[in-house]
Amino acid sequence: MIAPHPYIQTFCKVTGYTSKQKRDTITDMDYVVSILNQMFSNIVFQTVLSGVLVFVIGQSMYQLLIEKYFGYRRVVEKVDNRLRFYFKIIENPGNDAHPIERLQFCSQELLQLSCDLESCRRQLIFKSENIDKNVYQASNLLVDLHFGVFGKNISDSDKNLDNLKKIRNLLSI
Repeated sequence: MIAPHPYIQTFCKVTGYTSKQKRDTITDMDYVVSILNQMFSNIVFQTVLSGVLVFVIGQSMYQLLIEKYFGYRRVVEKVDNRLRFYFKIIENPGNDAHPIERLQFCSQELLQLSCDLESCRRQLIFKSENIDKNVYQASNLLVDLHFGVFGKNISDSDKNLDNLKKIRNLLSI
C-alpha cells in the first residue's frame, strides 16, 4: 500500500483522524474524500467557510464597483473646489490682474484635473453613455480653461465664465 501524502498525515494528526484499520482498507483517494466529507459536515467549518466567501465576494464588489465610483466622486468634488478657489482668475484672466506664477500654477492644476477626471471616467465599470459624454465634455472644457487663464480681453473672460457654467452643469455640481 502507498503511504499517504505528508500533508494528509499532518492533517490527520491535527484533526485526530487515526483509524489505521480503515486507512489500510481504502485507497488514498477514498481516504481524502472521507476526510473532506467529515470537514464539510462540520457546522463550524461550514460557518467559517461561508463567512470567508461572503467577505471575499464583498471585498471584490467593493473594489470593482464602489471604490471606483467614490474615486470619481472625489475628483468631481476636487474640480468643484478648484473652480471655486480659482474663480477670480477664471473671471478676470491675464497677467495684469495676477502674478504669472499663480496663473501658471492655476493653469497646470486645471490641466491635471482634466486628466484626473478623464482617468476616473475610464475606470468606471458601469456608466451610462450620458455620463460618459458629459465627463468627456467637461474634461475638454477644463483644458479650455487651462488655456483661458492667460487671456487678456473681455471675450476671454466671458468665454471662461461660460465654460465654468457648462462644467458645473455637466458634472452636476
